[in-house]
Amino acid sequence: MLLEVGRIVKPHGIRGEVIVDLVSNRPDERLAAGSVLESDRGPMEVVRASAHQHRWIVAFAGVADRNQAEELRDTVLRAEALEGEDDTVWVHELIGALVYDRGGVLYGRVREVEANPASDLLVLPQGLVPMAFVVDQQPGRVVIDPPEGLIEPRPPIEVVDYDPSWPARFEAEEMRLRSALGDVALRIEHVGSTAVPGLAAKPTVDIQVSVPDIEDMGAYRVPLEELGYEYVPDRDFPDYPFFGWPARAQPRTFNLHVCQADTEMEHRHLRFRDRLRADDQLRGEYARLKRELAAQHGNDVQGYTDAKDDFIRTHS
Repeated sequence: MLLEVGRIVKPHGIRGEVIVDLVSNRPDERLAAGSVLESDRGPMEVVRASAHQHRWIVAFAGVADRNQAEELRDTVLRAEALEGEDDTVWVHELIGALVYDRGGVLYGRVREVEANPASDLLVLPQGLVPMAFVVDQQPGRVVIDPPEGLIEPRPPIEVVDYDPSWPARFEAEEMRLRSALGDVALRIEHVGSTAVPGLAAKPTVDIQVSVPDIEDMGAYRVPLEELGYEYVPDRDFPDYPFFGWPARAQPRTFNLHVCQADTEMEHRHLRFRDRLRADDQLRGEYARLKRELAAQHGNDVQGYTDAKDDFIRTHS
């Protein structure tokens, strides 16, 4: 089995070097000269590598200029586990996992794992948690026991009355997105509860961008990140990539999902929005459910979202 050990972020300079975001606590072995990493483009041999602001500048054999390096943007790098590297498999599985404390309070998703001499660090939206404070780990879920004051948990879920300014916020952001994405965005839709006049909602505007090829992540991830959006991996929805704006903020102003055009994933969210817009009784039922679930789940946005799923599926 090959592990995902890193990702090429972008070119660096004009000699073909690239910036690599590495997921490993043994970078000297992974990026030693002569090491070979696998990718969708085939084997890639490391010529040289040096640390750079928690990432790595890497030169690969056969990549001689910036144009060739640009073609590697967002390439995922894989390799077999090194001998005795059980903890690297664990680190790999942490990316995108939800982090809770022993009391079930949510701290957010793991963005990356940052190497540190004393203890590797979980990078969360609101700060860093040394892995020394991890007390349990299961697929998609990490439990921590941090000392008081180390890091603030995610804020409680807030469902507020409808705000007439929400559509205007979407329209202004839609213009920015269309300018940045161009033909990559076949459709940009205001979805979620803020898109339904009169409906109570969390005060974050949800946006759905439909693209011709969901697998071509570089085509939309790069311009979104240039606008200040942050990609947040979610292993449960690989075909519905999530981006938040502004980066590392809680709560966010915009939640953005990208989907493949003309698929059930695209249409389901639009159907549910349109049914809520057209049905006063359904809109009232959904508002009551959301307020009840927000009170029940505190700051656990994943639990809140999962609890709404049956209602959404029934009415979309």
